[in-house]
Amino acid sequence: RGAGETRSCGTGACAVAVAAARRDGADPAVTGAPATYTVDVPGGRLVITERPDGEIEMTGPAVIVAEGEIDAEWLETITP
Repeated sequence: RGAGETRSCGTGACAVAVAAARRDGADPAVTGAPATYTVDVPGGRLVITERPDGEIEMTGPAVIVAEGEIDAEWLETITP
């Protein structure tokens, strides 16, 4: 979307972990055992676990990298 490189992409990290699990022959829906992978991204190390019910859990560092304020009057001028 033209934003340039970001420090992390949780969606992409989860997709990579699931793809790696399938490459390794691991499918928690079939085996009944969770598959856990570590994914290193520029923002830090993430641990991704795919569970047998299809839920995917991502844990890792989180920090505030920016703050901002929105003018309430400006916000009211936006039409949906």
